[in-house]
Amino acid sequence: MTVPFFIEEPITWKKVEVPQDIIKYCDMYTLDADREDLRYIDCVWMHMGYYGVPKHVMKAVREEWNPSVVPVFD
Repeated sequence: MTVPFFIEEPITWKKVEVPQDIIKYCDMYTLDADREDLRYIDCVWMHMGYYGVPKHVMKAVREEWNPSVVPVFD
């Protein structure tokens, strides 16, 4: 079961639902941040395209990011 998460769109301040792939990414990327924390909301806004980075670029970032990969140091 997925729980919807809403933010206020920065131009009109209308409430918009955040896509589940962004929620999952920001939950993992900001592990120690609550959803009300600025760092979490900043992650959501970035991936929603509100900071000027195209949405398709941020989608590619989410698709490429894999938290299960552990770096190996020689």
